[in-house]
Amino acid sequence: MTLGDSVTWQATHFGVPFRMTSTITDYDRPHRFVDEQAQGPFREWWHEHTFVEQGESTLMTDVVRFSAPLGPLGRLVERLVLRSYVRRLLETRNAWLQSELEGG
Repeated sequence: MTLGDSVTWQATHFGVPFRMTSTITDYDRPHRFVDEQAQGPFREWWHEHTFVEQGESTLMTDVVRFSAPLGPLGRLVERLVLRSYVRRLLETRNAWLQSELEGG
């Protein structure tokens, strides 16, 4: 993927199917890239991926900014559910990615 590319993801969360299209809005290979929601369930979704060489390894870091739709109700759901859910989702994805890249 490179600057301007889009990808559409489909997944089920909380028993509800979701579809989100994100676009690569910033790209500095091999150091970082940013994807932002172009269409999907969030009011805002901004996701930065950074990569830093550490000897024979690479440290990947995710920074995510998001906000839910539905005004005050969405903000309440963010605090009570979504923040921890998104954190666990990224941690699970990163653990799987590390396992796959290390040949596991």
